[in-house]
Amino acid sequence: MCEYDNTYYALFIIKKNGQTIGIKILGGFAVRRRYTMVCLLFGASVLLAAMCYGSYRYAERVTEERLERTEEKQAQVEQTSGGTEQKTSSDTKYIIEIYNKDTEESVREERTMPSEYAGMTREELESYIRKNLDEKKEEEGEEGLVGMELVSFSREELVIRKTYQEGTGYILRLVDGEVAVFDKGKGDEYEKTGISQKVLSPEEVQALQEGYSVDSEKDLYSILENFSS
Repeated sequence: MCEYDNTYYALFIIKKNGQTIGIKILGGFAVRRRYTMVCLLFGASVLLAAMCYGSYRYAERVTEERLERTEEKQAQVEQTSGGTEQKTSSDTKYIIEIYNKDTEESVREERTMPSEYAGMTREELESYIRKNLDEKKEEEGEEGLVGMELVSFSREELVIRKTYQEGTGYILRLVDGEVAVFDKGKGDEYEKTGISQKVLSPEEVQALQEGYSVDSEKDLYSILENFSS
C-alpha cells in the first residue's frame, strides 16, 4: 500500500507459474471504504461484547440481591415463628425467676421441668399459665404469689417469673360456721362477716375450708357479695 496526494493505493502483483503477468492498482475510494468497513465491524463487535458482559454482570448482581433478600426473609420468619413452632421437652432447662415486689429483688433457680409443660409451644404455655394463675395463687397465697408470666422461651431454655408480694390480699375461711376474713399481713387476726355457712353451696364451703385467697379489697367485696346473695 502506498500514499499519493493524500490518497491510499493498493498495488496487487499478479503472477502465474512464478512469472509476473500483470499489475492491478486498487486505490483511493475503494481502499478507504474497505478500511472503514473493517473498523466499523471491529467497533461493533467490541460494543456488542461489552453490552453482553454488562448484561451478564447486571443479571448476576440482581440474582445475588434476590438471594440475599430471600435469606433475610427466611431468617425473619424463623425468628418470628421460633416461639410458636419450637416446643419444650424434658431436656429443656427450666428456670424459675422469683421476684419480690416489695424489695424489687429477683433470684433465679433451676428446677425440674414440670411434666405438664413438656411438648408445649410458646402460645400453648402462655395460655396454660393464664388459665391456671388463679389456682396457683390459691396454692401459694400464703407466700404472697400475685403474678406469673413467661419471660423467655426456646427449645433449650424456659424462664418463668413468679412475682411475690408479702402482706397483701386476704384469705377467707370458716370460723365457727361463719365466713371470716384473714388479712395476710396480720397473721391470725380475722374479722367475721356475718355470712353463715348455711347459705353457702357445698363447693363454696369446701373452698373456704381449704382457704380462699383474694388479692385485692375490690375482689374481696365482690366475693362476699356473691356469698351473701
